[in-house]
Amino acid sequence: MPKFNNFKRTITFSALLALTPSLSVTSAFAQTQGFTHYISDQIEVPMRRGAGSEFRIERMIPTGTPIKILETSDGWSRVELRLNNRIWTGWVHQIAIQNEPPARLVVEEQTERLKKVESRLKTLQAEHTNLQTAFDQRSAELEQIKQEKFEVDKQLEYIQQVSGNSLELEEQNQAMRQKVAELETQNVILREQIAQSEDTIKRQWFLTGAGVLLLGLLIGRFFKIPSRRSSWDKI
Repeated sequence: MPKFNNFKRTITFSALLALTPSLSVTSAFAQTQGFTHYISDQIEVPMRRGAGSEFRIERMIPTGTPIKILETSDGWSRVELRLNNRIWTGWVHQIAIQNEPPARLVVEEQTERLKKVESRLKTLQAEHTNLQTAFDQRSAELEQIKQEKFEVDKQLEYIQQVSGNSLELEEQNQAMRQKVAELETQNVILREQIAQSEDTIKRQWFLTGAGVLLLGLLIGRFFKIPSRRSSWDKI
């Protein structure tokens, strides 16, 4: 069955060669040796030992295979390609060679790029989601820190106010203690003065009493009342 399929592909390709001679000429002018070209993506192309359909087919080249043209001769090109980790060389009709990658390869390449872009987009979206989540968490933490800072500032302000009042009270206490000390000193002086005044008054009272007593004695001395004679003196 594979041999029949290869034969059918060969017959189809030969028919295309017969029907499109002008394309082979045009394709020959468009091909350049040493540059990468591609096998048409319409059918598998036979690679032969020589430049002609009468030469033996070495193998069938898959559509879209990159090739390098080594030389050209009468509408045929000797090409070099890599398949299954092996270098192959042979002759291919120029009608099956094109300068641009086949549409199938372009579509596959674009599809692969699109998959990579979509994968990258999903990765970036996941990163964006994670970053947004982290940003929201940091924002919440920042708001909490701001609230804590506000409360700390209020406490600090209260402490400063209390400290200021404490300093003011301390100054007032010092002034009061100084006044108390002054009053105590004045009280001591007053008590001494009072004690001295009491001694003076006592001395005055003593002197006054002594003077009154002396005066009484003097009066009694000078104004002595004569004594009455008793009845017995008359007898």
